[in-house]
Amino acid sequence: MVKMYRQGDVLLKKIEKIPKGVEPKEDDIILKGEATGHAHRIENGTIYTGGWPEVMYLEAEAEAALVHEEHNTIPIEAGVYEVIRQREYNPRRSRFVED
Repeated sequence: MVKMYRQGDVLLKKIEKIPKGVEPKEDDIILKGEATGHAHRIENGTIYTGGWPEVMYLEAEAEAALVHEEHNTIPIEAGVYEVIRQREYNPRRSRFVED
């Protein structure tokens, strides 16, 4: 069974390893809300980006935490995760959900 964590419009899905060609971000923000300005952040982990703009990865060498001002903090077990943003369906095109 694949380990997953969800907080609002962010899903973390455990994977084997971080793909080649991604780089660590300089901040801890996974996603900043367009409407509220609140952010989904990771504490005690490294976020990587690369490839498609919406693709991100998280590496936590020890227990980490997914934090947001409007949600409960979620403890994340050590490991590597793909960060997936929730999409909203529209018959013409899909788009990211705005927080």
